[in-house]
Amino acid sequence: MSEVRVIGKTVEEVPEYRPTLVKVLNIVAVIFAFCVILVIYLPNSIWKEEDAVRAVSRKRMVVMNEVEKFYKQMVGVYQNDPLLAMKVITAVRDSTRADSNYFGEQVVKLPEGKFTLMVPKNFFLTFDTTFALGYQKKDTIYDTTYRVLKWNEEMLTNDTVYVLADRYRELQKADSSFRKALDSETSTRVQINRYYRPFYLDTTFAYSPLINELYQITSDTSKVKIQDPLKGVFKEKRYLFFAFKDTSAGYIENDEKSWKD
Repeated sequence: MSEVRVIGKTVEEVPEYRPTLVKVLNIVAVIFAFCVILVIYLPNSIWKEEDAVRAVSRKRMVVMNEVEKFYKQMVGVYQNDPLLAMKVITAVRDSTRADSNYFGEQVVKLPEGKFTLMVPKNFFLTFDTTFALGYQKKDTIYDTTYRVLKWNEEMLTNDTVYVLADRYRELQKADSSFRKALDSETSTRVQINRYYRPFYLDTTFAYSPLINELYQITSDTSKVKIQDPLKGVFKEKRYLFFAFKDTSAGYIENDEKSWKD
């Protein structure tokens, strides 16, 4: 019940303090603020997820496009089975890494059959620079320089030249003008070299990350197209009131992407 105070001739009614009502209003305000935060944050989180999945799908299509180009280079035709194409390229990569003489016409034997290929020399280097993540590293190089005495046919006298260790060994073995090494000097220098982390063609590269189906590869003798297998719109519920939505991530045809980087 409200109190009534008489002040002079003025009657002032003082509202009754209701702590329960204040608590309820505070709780409602907190819940409302929380809902506002969720409405702002959750859709943004879903949009980021959509962008991330699409980026992964397009990255996989780029990898498959390079695989198809390697396959065409070595076999002469494109391969519409992405898993088989990766198997062949991986087998060639492993063979060239293990044996420096593995190049030219070679036969790769797999459970799926025999494949005759024209393998570039040191293909594993091309493979690494195409797929693997590169990084730079400082290396300390030790050089040995030899002062060598050689016979000079034009001047008909011995001549002095300076050569590095590799060249010195060649002179010793195969150069008839070589006489002897007079002395040598060792020096050090810092050189920045580029290396590549190991990269493996995992079977996941052949599948759409969204619907887990193989990328569709269509080709003829002169062109190839790698396409996202998703048809229509993909929709999946998120947080009761929201939804993850996506459409096809596009395609790559003859090195041309359907999207802008």
